Amino acid sequence: MSASARLPVLSCAEAAAAEAAFLAGDAKLSWQLMNVAARGVGEAALSLLGRKPERILVLAGKGNNGADAFLAALHCARAGTEIVAVFAEGGPARAQAQRAWSVRKKGVRIGIVAAANLRKLAAHEFCLIFDGILGQGFRAPLSADLRSFLRDTDKLQGLRIAVDLPSGLGDDATGPAFRADLTVSIGCLKRPLLSPKAAPFVGRLRVLDIGLPLGETEEACVTSAALAPLTRPRRARSDKRHQGRLLIVGGSERMPGAVIMNTAAALRSGAALVTTCLPESVRAKAAVAYPEAMWRGLSTGKDGTLAANDLKELRPLLADKDAILLGSGMGEKATGFIRTVASAVTGALVLDADALRPTVITAAKKVPVLVLLPHAGEFKRLSGRPASVVAARAYARRTKSIVVLKGPLTCVTDGLRVLHVPFGGPVLARGGSGDLLAGIVASVLARRSELGLTAFDAVVLATTWHARAADWLRDNHGEEAVRTTELLAGLSPVLRG
Repeated sequence: MSASARLPVLSCAEAAAAEAAFLAGDAKLSWQLMNVAARGVGEAALSLLGRKPERILVLAGKGNNGADAFLAALHCARAGTEIVAVFAEGGPARAQAQRAWSVRKKGVRIGIVAAANLRKLAAHEFCLIFDGILGQGFRAPLSADLRSFLRDTDKLQGLRIAVDLPSGLGDDATGPAFRADLTVSIGCLKRPLLSPKAAPFVGRLRVLDIGLPLGETEEACVTSAALAPLTRPRRARSDKRHQGRLLIVGGSERMPGAVIMNTAAALRSGAALVTTCLPESVRAKAAVAYPEAMWRGLSTGKDGTLAANDLKELRPLLADKDAILLGSGMGEKATGFIRTVASAVTGALVLDADALRPTVITAAKKVPVLVLLPHAGEFKRLSGRPASVVAARAYARRTKSIVVLKGPLTCVTDGLRVLHVPFGGPVLARGGSGDLLAGIVASVLARRSELGLTAFDAVVLATTWHARAADWLRDNHGEEAVRTTELLAGLSPVLRG
């Protein structure tokens, strides 16, 4: 995966030093980057808002962070938009900040309100509220006046956007802080934003690449450039045997939907030969819904789960597959069967849902590539530890696996590297989104040789693709009146840019 597909995780001090070294006092370059950042923050805000803003509030400090916030607001503004600015500590003090605040846009009204009157603004509804009070240079503690100012911002009404970091967070500070609905970290992913104590203030997290040469680190976040391998034409002389041979084993009579969603996602994300094994009782309906797949019906026990005697039929199917997905919708009572199948696998294995149990991991110890897709509860069941990046990294190292720890900010780790995925969001808080992810991960993993990817990069790509498709679903249909499977319709558009 290219360096452009990743941005490092840095402390605020490290990010500031890298930015200063790159700019080297060049005022023209600094102004260009400020406008790139403002445009990116503004576009992220408009994407979440989903409509033309009529009233925008800018909360500003004396430095460049306040200027970034103002320029972002100006980017969002249209003819007739009103921008109200409140300076927390007096007007802009730096030359570049003063230059930014002098910019105007035709048809956009700009007004200044004194900090002492901030509370009165709580009676008004704003479309967007930009927080540019404090930037990455903030050092604790907050002054009494700023602490009071930030406390008063809690009452403001509108979609709340933190520029770079919510004011009050920093290398040595975890709040109190501005409570954002969206934080756009500029240039890289700032480490304070990953602190569990910062979670109540950060909201959704996006990371904006403005072209700073920051180098690579073991902990980073992905960008949309991670999808580049899927934007290239397929080889002219490729056939279906080259484009992923995938076996999916899952489902039960009580929960047949998960394995069908696995299959739908795998087919939509490019796997050419998908064989799905599921209970015989639902095979016919599944085959009608997705005739592109090859469906094998398996026997079930009295409890409706796949039975141990199915292994004899499964074993020949394991031999020639590029990847195998196991576990979705199978139920706890199928653990013995899952464990037996896992012990027979000799290729890449993706474990999800009911396969995420310690005994199954032990059974799969000879698998050359092992991918685990736990949410927080499943991770604790696996490892005995609460879900965290540190715990996921340690568990991946211990089990020699690739762990995709699903959550508001999903991360992928192989025990050495950690990659955060700053896409997706609450639109994924629906049953079935993990089943779609499992199908996409298994599909891309099955095609990794054809795509020229390592197993780790294939999993990162698939996880990013799933999250970007979720963004497409939100942007085009909203977050409320949608179905989980509608996410699949976004897989193609997000590759086109």
